[in-house]
Amino acid sequence: MSALSFSSDTPLDDPGYSRLKEYLVKFTGLAYYSERDTELARLLGRRLAATGLPDCTAYFNLLQHPLHGVTELDALIAEITIGETYFFRHQEHFDALRDQVFPELIQRNGRTRSLRIWCAGCSDGCEPYSLAILLKREMADQLAGWDVTILGTDINRNCLARAREGLFPSWALRATTETLKEQCFTKEGNFWSLCPQYRKGVSFQYHNLVENLSSPNASLSEFDLIICRNVMIYFGQELMRRMVLQFHHSLVPGGWLLVGPAEPNMTFFTSFRSVQLPGLTLYQKSSESVLHSSPTVSPSFALPLLVPPSPALPPLTMPPPIVPNKSQTSAESEVETTLALAQRHADTGRWEEAARCCEGLLVTDPLNPRVHLIRGLIFEQMGRFDQAEQSLRRVIYLDHQSVLARYSLGLVLQSRGQVHPAVRCFENTLQLLDSVSRDYRYSDADGITAGELRELATMHLGILREQICNAPA
Repeated sequence: MSALSFSSDTPLDDPGYSRLKEYLVKFTGLAYYSERDTELARLLGRRLAATGLPDCTAYFNLLQHPLHGVTELDALIAEITIGETYFFRHQEHFDALRDQVFPELIQRNGRTRSLRIWCAGCSDGCEPYSLAILLKREMADQLAGWDVTILGTDINRNCLARAREGLFPSWALRATTETLKEQCFTKEGNFWSLCPQYRKGVSFQYHNLVENLSSPNASLSEFDLIICRNVMIYFGQELMRRMVLQFHHSLVPGGWLLVGPAEPNMTFFTSFRSVQLPGLTLYQKSSESVLHSSPTVSPSFALPLLVPPSPALPPLTMPPPIVPNKSQTSAESEVETTLALAQRHADTGRWEEAARCCEGLLVTDPLNPRVHLIRGLIFEQMGRFDQAEQSLRRVIYLDHQSVLARYSLGLVLQSRGQVHPAVRCFENTLQLLDSVSRDYRYSDADGITAGELRELATMHLGILREQICNAPA
C-alpha cells in the first residue's frame, strides 16, 4: 500500500485515521480539527509522504517510538499549528498595556522592582519582542534598574528556534512603523534582525499548554502578566475553562491576564475582575490576598540554546563505556550544578551573574569546551561580541567538531558585519552537519535537531551571500 495522499476528494477510510486524530487532538488540545477532517488529513498526508510510511497505523506507531517519536511529533506539530503572527498585532492591546496595566504594575511592584511576563503560545516571538520594545522605549525611565523578564512558550519547536534567532521577514513587520523598523531592527538581506538591546531579558521555552493542567508547572508561576492571544480559540470549551484556571493559578495576586479578542467567555473568567476597555476586556486576579512579593519559586526557564528536551536522541555512535572514579563524578556534578545556576541567572536577565558562574568553573577546568560554549552564548545575549567570539573560538580550538560553536560564531560575526568570516563559519557548520542525522538533537541547544540547525545555517548563508552579491564593486 502506498502512502495516502488524502486529497480533498479521497475518502478518509484508513482504519487507523480515527485513532491518530483522537491522539493528536488530545495531545495538542486542537479541537479546531475535530470537524475539519479534510484539512487534517491533508496535513497528515504530508508527513506520511515525508516518512514513507504506508498508513495511519504505521505513523501512529512512529509517534509512540521512545526515541524517534519526539522528533516526528515536532515535525507534525509544525505542520498543524497555526503560526501566523506579526509585531504589534492588535495595537489596541499594546495601548491598554501601556496606559492601564504597566503603570498599575509599576506602582504595585515598586518595592521589589521586578516584573515577570509570560507570553503563552508565542509562535516565532513577535509578541514577546513587541512587549520588550514597548517597555524599553516608552517606559524606560519608570523601569530603570528593574528586573524585567519576558518568557515566551510554544508547542512548536521550529517557531521557538526562529524566535531565538530574532530574525524576521518583512511581512512580520507589516504593522510596525518605519521609525521603529529603523531604530529597533537592522536590515539583513530580505530579513530584519531585532537589535540586541530588545532581546535582552526575553527567553523562550518549549511548553504544551494542554499537559499537566491538573498540577501546573511550578516554574510557570508568580507572573505579573500573562498574555495568551488567539490560542484558546482552537481548543474545546472544557479545555479552555481549565486553561483559564491554570493562568489564574500562575498569576500573583493582582496579576493581569490578556486574551485574544475572539476568546472572552465570561463564564470562564468569573475568578477574575474584568476591566472593559475600547476593543478588549482585561482580566485581573483578586489582590485581596498577600501583596506581591519576590517569587518564592525559583524559575527554571530555558536560557536560549541551552536546555535539552526530554527525551533526547542518543549520539549517533556510542563510545566504549567509561567507569568514572569518584573525583570525576564529583567534578562533573559540580559543573552541571553550576551551569544550572548560570541558566537560572540568565532566565531572569542576570547575565553578569550567569557569566561569573562559567568563569568560576573555568578557573579549575580551563579546557572544558562546554563551559566555554555556554559562556560564549551568554556573552552573545549580552551583546558583548568580542568576548563571545573569544569564547567560541576557544571551543573550536578544543573541539574541532563543535557544530554549535561554529554556528554561534557565525551569528556573532554576522552581527558584527564580518560577512566573509561569517560565511565560512556557516559553510563549516553545514559541512559538519553532513555527517549527522537530521533527527539528532543537540542537548546544549534546547534540543534543536541537526535538520533544524541546517535550515537556519542555510538561511543565514543565503542572506550573507546576497549581501556579498549586492555590495558595491
